[in-house]
Amino acid sequence: MVRDLKVKIFHSFKEENEAENKRRSQMTTEDRLREFAILQERRWGPGWATKPIEKVVSYEESTGS
Repeated sequence: MVRDLKVKIFHSFKEENEAENKRRSQMTTEDRLREFAILQERRWGPGWATKPIEKVVSYEESTGS
């Protein structure tokens, strides 16, 4: 399987959000659901839709030295 991956560097969050909104607007419902399933599986494992998941909260703290 060959994947065509591209990396784009944005100069602001606004610019990135606009590009992401445009990308999503061009997706079909099936494409969006497939992407959601991929992200859920990455986070919760392959059985995320059929077994309970362990809910975990994590955070990072910056000391600003």
